[in-house]
Amino acid sequence: MDFRPAKLDLPAIVTTAVVCALLVGLSVFFMALPYGWTLVAIMLSIIVVSYLYSPVAYRFRGSYLIVRKVIGREIMISLADTLGYTIVPDFTKLKAVRTFGNGGLFGYYGTFSTAEYGTVNCQLRSLKNVIILKTKDNAFALSPDDMDRFEVQLAAVIAGAGGKTQKLEPEPPETVKRASGLILILPAVLFLLTVILIYVAYTQLPERIAVHFDLQGNPDGWASRISFLYSGILPATILLVLSIGIFLVVRRATRRPDTPYFIVMMFAVFQVFTAYVTYDTYCVNRYDRHIVPFPYNIIAYFTIIAFALVFYYRKVRRRS
Repeated sequence: MDFRPAKLDLPAIVTTAVVCALLVGLSVFFMALPYGWTLVAIMLSIIVVSYLYSPVAYRFRGSYLIVRKVIGREIMISLADTLGYTIVPDFTKLKAVRTFGNGGLFGYYGTFSTAEYGTVNCQLRSLKNVIILKTKDNAFALSPDDMDRFEVQLAAVIAGAGGKTQKLEPEPPETVKRASGLILILPAVLFLLTVILIYVAYTQLPERIAVHFDLQGNPDGWASRISFLYSGILPATILLVLSIGIFLVVRRATRRPDTPYFIVMMFAVFQVFTAYVTYDTYCVNRYDRHIVPFPYNIIAYFTIIAFALVFYYRKVRRRS
C-alpha cells in the first residue's frame, strides 16, 4: 500500500524557487566565462540531483516500510525492529540541525541531528505533522499526506511483525553529551596569527598593490595598500564569528560532539586558506611570484575540502 508524502510546505517552496532561480541565473552568467561550463554543470546538477533524490512515496511491503525516491535506491525500514514512534506536529520546534542533508530544495531529506531523538534520517516534504519512527539501529522521520490512515496501517504492520507500538519519548537532557568549548581555542589562535601576519606584511608593501589575478595567476586588478588590510582581516573576522556562532548553535542541537567539532575544523581549513591567500598576495607584490603556481593551490584547496566532506559523510553513514 502506497502513501503519498505531504505537499511541499511554504519554506520548501520558497527555498526551491529561490535556489533554482539563483543557480540558473548564475549559470547564464558563468556560461560566458572561460571554462564556465564546468561551474554551470555543477550548479545545474545540484537542482537535478536534489529533485531525483526527493521522496515520492511511502510503501508498506510485508514487514517493511519503504521510502521510494524519484530515482535511486529505496530506503527499507524493518518494522520488526521498531522500538516505538511519535507524531511531532512541528518538526521545527525540535533542536535539530542538518548533519548531512537537504534543507528545503524539493524537500527535507538526509541525516539531521536532534537533541531529543538523536540522529534522524529525514525523508520529508513538509515539516508539519511529522512521524518519527525509531528502530534498533536508526530513527526515521516521515511526512505522509494522510497521517491518520498512515498511522493505522503502520501500527497494524508493526504489531504483525512483532515490533513495539509504544510512544517514543525524547531523550532526557542529562544523557546528551555536549562538545567541549575548548575547541574554540583553535579558530581564535588562527585568527590571531592571521591578523599578525596581515599587519607585518602590510608594513612591507608598496602603496599600490595587485589584488586580483587571472586563472594563470597574472595580476589583473590593482588597488591601494589599505585594501590589503580589508581583504585579509574582514574575511578572517567573519570566519571566526561564524565558527563560534555555528558551533554554539549546533552543540545545543546535537547529542554527539563530533558534528560541532567537525564544523570548527572545516572553518579552520577556511581560515588557513584565507591566511595563505593573504600571504600569497604579499609574495606577489613583494617578490613578484606566487608561493605555489596559481592553478595548483586552488586544486589543492578543493581536494582537501572534498576529502574532508567524504570523511565526514562516511562517519555520518556509519552512524545512521
